[in-house]
Amino acid sequence: KERFPGMTITYALIQMLEKVAEKTDLARIITKAKVFKLVTEGGAVVGCVYEKGGQNFQEFGPVIFATGGFGADFTSNSLLAQYRPDLMHLPTTNGEHCTGDGIKMGEAIGAKTIDLEWVQVHPTGLVKPDDADAKIKFLAAEALRGVGGIVLD
Repeated sequence: KERFPGMTITYALIQMLEKVAEKTDLARIITKAKVFKLVTEGGAVVGCVYEKGGQNFQEFGPVIFATGGFGADFTSNSLLAQYRPDLMHLPTTNGEHCTGDGIKMGEAIGAKTIDLEWVQVHPTGLVKPDDADAKIKFLAAEALRGVGGIVLD
């Protein structure tokens, strides 16, 4: 049984990438790092700059963005504030890492975005009694249904 929604596919993808990185030079996995800038040359993305352990490093080659959304950034200059200010008062079931950093990096080099106003809102976040006002909630519906639960209104 899955422990979180999408766990099976997420772990399968991670395991495949680990195998590719172990057996070839087509991929390298760098953990505990944060990309903060894309490197461009002649209008094309050719690499990135990241921070790890207080130092900056560069990698060159194809760049694939898999950075998630922006629903957990409640700052005044967030993508949520820009595209859906009407949702700023609601909590999110996104992880606290979903702050739109990848989208913002793309925009900084001229990437175009579409449909950012289409933000999915889940009405079934679990409320922790000792932290009822937390802005980040655990998504209950899929997890509960995954173990046989029924959601009633």
